Amino acid sequence: MMRDSNLLSLSDDLIQLPVPSSIRIKGKDYPVPETSDEFCRNLVYGQRLFIARKEDNDFGVILRVLDGYYYPIVTVNKWDDDRALLFGKYILNLSVIQIYPVAMHIVNLISEVADREQRLLHREPSKIELAAGIERLNPFTELLSLDFLRDAMKITVPEVIQTPYNECLVRFMIAKEQADFQDRYIELVKEESKLKT
Repeated sequence: MMRDSNLLSLSDDLIQLPVPSSIRIKGKDYPVPETSDEFCRNLVYGQRLFIARKEDNDFGVILRVLDGYYYPIVTVNKWDDDRALLFGKYILNLSVIQIYPVAMHIVNLISEVADREQRLLHREPSKIELAAGIERLNPFTELLSLDFLRDAMKITVPEVIQTPYNECLVRFMIAKEQADFQDRYIELVKEESKLKT
């Protein structure tokens, strides 16, 4: 399918296939996560970063999400970006009928996770932050998140990479609540000082 451009339209038909309950990799069946909660329970933070990276084409996306999710499950090794990429050779040996519906399902789960993160963690920058150019930090988001987690949990970056995703999400949620509290507190102090004067 990758080599023959005439087969590219086949993806419209493949997406209609039902998602199987398991996928066979290296001769063994592995369950396909049904929900975003189940998906997140099996992730470490390094996998979340790996899976979220941009790919130039659909084939890259398919390989990235399947490598990213199944590498530690199949190999029973700790998460490793480079080894996960090499693991792709096992994914390429699978039939497109098996790969495509599972990959698209995982892409949908990733979208649900990203929507949940947006809902739980996003806050609009203040006028002062916008004026100061906070958007210039956007290219460094991944590095900043690793540094934050490293400092918050008092562990090394390699240990952050191996930390369960849900634990990291809770850390980000706590930090957001603390920042929101600080903002509210400062506003209330300003209001109180205005009333006194």
